[in-house]
Amino acid sequence: MSTPAPDPVRPSTVVVVGAGPTAIGVLERLVANAPGLSGGRRVRVHLVDPFPPGGGRVWRAEQPDLLWANSLVGDVTVLPDASVVVDGPVGEGTTLWEWVRAVAAARPAEDPVGREALRLGPASFPSRPLVNAYLSWVLERVAADAEPWLDVHLHATRAVDVADGADGTCVRLADGTVLTADVVLLAQGHLDARPSAPEQATAAAAARRGLTYVPTGYTADLDLSVLPPGEDVLVRGAGLAFVDLAVLLTSGRGGRFARGDDGGLRYLPSGREPVLHVGSRRGVPYRSKLGYPWAVPPVPLRFFTPAAVDEAFGTDRPLDLRADLAPLIARELGWAHYTELFRAHPERTSLPWEEFAEAWAAAAGPRAERALVARAVPDLVDRFDLAALDRPLAGRWFADPGTLQEAVRRHVRADLDRAGNPAFSTDAAVFTALLQCHGTIASLVAARRLTPRSEAEDLSGWWMNLFSYLASGPPGPRLEELLALSEAGVLRFLGADTEIALDEEAGVFRARSASCPGITEARALVDARLPLPDVTATTDPVVAGLLARGEARERVLSDPGAACGGWRTGRLDVDASLRLVTASGAAHPRVFAAGYWTAGAQVPAFARPRTDAPFFRQNDALARELWRGLDAARGTPDRAGDVLLAAAAGAA
Repeated sequence: MSTPAPDPVRPSTVVVVGAGPTAIGVLERLVANAPGLSGGRRVRVHLVDPFPPGGGRVWRAEQPDLLWANSLVGDVTVLPDASVVVDGPVGEGTTLWEWVRAVAAARPAEDPVGREALRLGPASFPSRPLVNAYLSWVLERVAADAEPWLDVHLHATRAVDVADGADGTCVRLADGTVLTADVVLLAQGHLDARPSAPEQATAAAAARRGLTYVPTGYTADLDLSVLPPGEDVLVRGAGLAFVDLAVLLTSGRGGRFARGDDGGLRYLPSGREPVLHVGSRRGVPYRSKLGYPWAVPPVPLRFFTPAAVDEAFGTDRPLDLRADLAPLIARELGWAHYTELFRAHPERTSLPWEEFAEAWAAAAGPRAERALVARAVPDLVDRFDLAALDRPLAGRWFADPGTLQEAVRRHVRADLDRAGNPAFSTDAAVFTALLQCHGTIASLVAARRLTPRSEAEDLSGWWMNLFSYLASGPPGPRLEELLALSEAGVLRFLGADTEIALDEEAGVFRARSASCPGITEARALVDARLPLPDVTATTDPVVAGLLARGEARERVLSDPGAACGGWRTGRLDVDASLRLVTASGAAHPRVFAAGYWTAGAQVPAFARPRTDAPFFRQNDALARELWRGLDAARGTPDRAGDVLLAAAAGAA
């Protein structure tokens, strides 16, 4: 891969902005489909990203190796395998674990990636710099495989504008280069945005009283030096961003963890840590990632397939995620749980499987399901209760904060014990069922089946929160560290339904919860989460420029029955093929976009091996659309066969 010299006559060019996992996945599918779709023409592909290629911003090597991926080494791939069913050809792609064994472990002893690889197993959690090394290797391999059809060029700078020109779509780069493209893909990952109105108001009020407020953002990019040692800090949010925050403010400031004689983990403070008081809606950290491999084929969806949804509700009625679909999702997860329980642990059941399965399928609602389970599953620990999983502190009241701390610690210890024990492989079955349910929801979103309110609010709200809590929690060792921090007094849990307000007159932030009496005061507050998508507030110049010129628009959902008349989604509008939708409602002929900040299907940037993941299906369909876009451009002589694949800076 090299920086291209100017061509007197522009060749066929595909253009991609960004060079992270999304860009890699689409480039691999472009290459795989080239023998059948290139028509013998040669294509130039440009990848544009200010961060080193492969990892993009989120997985860049220049961040502390204290920060981990929250997936097992054995559960990560960006290359399709034989399980993947797509229109284009697939092979047997190298997974992260295979790369660790065959490539990374062979690196020199002084190489940090090589040292880490030697101590990893398939059930280990890798550092983000190591994942970056894998992604960079994959990109190099894909670019080498592209040579018969594609010339791949990297631009280590930022794209600052994408605009239609007389000769195609022009992509202007921060270094002054202008690329003329036949097709452009925006794949920036998480876009930065200006603070929201409430965040701006909080920041202004805090500044007036000399308080510290850290708004939402990618944790590794935040200035945490504003949080001095020993100071009480309120933290709003107990998810993955909070875990990163806790790591950087403890181990990142010189604290150490050590095993005691009893095998328990202890935290040895450096004295430079603040005291973190964390609260959230649930009041507990996200559930642990499972700490064991589960090689059993996933339980096939039965109650929440697109066909089952059509059978239950018809093909025309708009659907509400909470009212209509949540019961089907709960039933599907229960089905996966009990299928695995009867398969792997039949000694813990008291009915024949055939009898249970028939009765579950015929059950007329949750009450009938609970009655069946009471007959079939004697031990409460083997029963599936989604509501209890989702809100473990709901309805519980603790006499004082100390009692609450012990209750949350017991909850986390029980979660860790279960997450590391394959005797509870039912949890693995539920995990894979959640991934499959996510695919069904993605297909319903793509088909525009959700009500406007539900698509705007429930999709990124209720559903993604539930999905992340159950299926995308932190590695087990991180939760063990949180326990040690709690026991050392560096971390305190505030409880469920935590509310935090700024008392400007008194000059403090105040937190209270529904779990115990009392108010916690502090002069610092951190909102520990990523910002919600809002393309109208983005600081990304490419997206801002497209919106300003009407070449793109936010997806706003018309709803005459709502008092607001419509619902903002904050996401860039795209059609079913992921083309931008312009202000006039037309599909842009040359510019595509994929990622969390778009209105397309929300697919993770990685896939689990051998699961036919949506990641590959979207990438294959998008790559084939890009090839078709090149075909459409062949009628213009100076653009024949040129594909510009612009993968936006910082693809995650």
